[in-house]
Amino acid sequence: MRTNAQYRAECERIDARILSLAAEKARIDADMATATEELRQLLESEFFDYQARGQSSERLTKGRHTNLADTTTATELACLLRIPERTAHRLVQFSAVLVNHHPRTHAALASGAISWAHATTLIHEYTGLPEATAALLEDQLLPLAAETTTTRLASRARTLRTRLHPESLHQRAATATSRRRVDFEPDHDAMAWLHVYLPAADATAIDSRLTATARSLQTPAETRTLPQLRTDVLADLLLTAPGTTCCQGTSARVSANRPDSDPTPEASSGEAHVGVPAEPRICAHINVTVPVLTLLGVDDAPADLEGYGPIPADIARRLAAHAPSFTRLLTHPESGAVLSVGRTSYAVPADLKRWLRVRDQTCRHPGCSIPASRCELDHTTPWSHAGPTDHDNLAHLCRKHHTLKSEGIWHYTQGPDQNRVGQHGPAAPGTTGTLGIPATSCMSGTLTATSPTGRTYTTAPEAPPF
Repeated sequence: MRTNAQYRAECERIDARILSLAAEKARIDADMATATEELRQLLESEFFDYQARGQSSERLTKGRHTNLADTTTATELACLLRIPERTAHRLVQFSAVLVNHHPRTHAALASGAISWAHATTLIHEYTGLPEATAALLEDQLLPLAAETTTTRLASRARTLRTRLHPESLHQRAATATSRRRVDFEPDHDAMAWLHVYLPAADATAIDSRLTATARSLQTPAETRTLPQLRTDVLADLLLTAPGTTCCQGTSARVSANRPDSDPTPEASSGEAHVGVPAEPRICAHINVTVPVLTLLGVDDAPADLEGYGPIPADIARRLAAHAPSFTRLLTHPESGAVLSVGRTSYAVPADLKRWLRVRDQTCRHPGCSIPASRCELDHTTPWSHAGPTDHDNLAHLCRKHHTLKSEGIWHYTQGPDQNRVGQHGPAAPGTTGTLGIPATSCMSGTLTATSPTGRTYTTAPEAPPF
């Protein structure tokens, strides 16, 4: 059994080890910032010089030049480190500010005096300030950062920044209001987060209203907690449209697999409302894929909510029960993959668009999770280069990645998924989809992306969730 002296000595050893590791991590983060900025500068000075050849100076302005460099560096790092592009973009921007404009903060990070979290908190406060004002703020905040938490640092920094900023808070608030937005973040167990960036006064008022309304609903018979009531009140306020009839605009894709004895499994699409509320709801389009046995109540295999992932069978059945229409899609008898729908004209027909949206689910750039419904259909081999309007030459790209492809920064090729062919084997000769396309074409959709540094990343469409 340890003595008190031995216990204290062991605690001191572990504490020292933790502090040493934290300092080492900070030094690594500082090196990462330096390397990130080196890559950004390399891409800007070398790659974009190449891109500028033969282009007018008006097209490649300095601001656009820099923005493209930031975006290209972020897409490279996102694939290289397997991190979200938003995270990579923040890394690029923080690194550029830290290395080029705040060497003292960078040095404090490299010495282990502050953490990466402290450094990014400081950079956030420096942003938008004139150079002299930012330096003055840095003088006052760096000593505080070395001895306090990021929460206390941010609170102190907001006060100092407001006092030192040459522009009035009224003017800055008006500018910041233009950046208001709502973000959706999937989570586990058929749940998700909804983040809202809006004026503080509005946010405070909304928060107070949610609490007041939730507390008014608390009775001895009410079993829901205050957080649950606040959430339910928010959902009701946003989704319920009093005095209206339930519209038919919320779409749900319901795919159905017949029993194995049927050689032609099918899928269907329909329109439905999430949750099937007791009151009329405001409409919003969604897509949900549901196995037919789940739809019929034979089993409880999960369905797939577009842009999110698996949702419980009971929710899927409620969605399907309120769907006014369905679209049938043929699926592969072994893999369950939706069969292709080929076309030969430049314009993509509506049925092919629906099929590709089912297949791709999201932007097909590696790591990008923007839903296909918010992306653009792109000819992988351009139409002007004899690329057909076909299922194996079309893929969804979000606007940013579509732009990077059009600029010649990222390059894409598309071909059959050989692994799937080998795993599942070819379809029976002569087998066709609902529109007469050979069943073997369901193996298409594999996209290979080549980054500005020459690295390649291959993605394939997600297999159906059943």
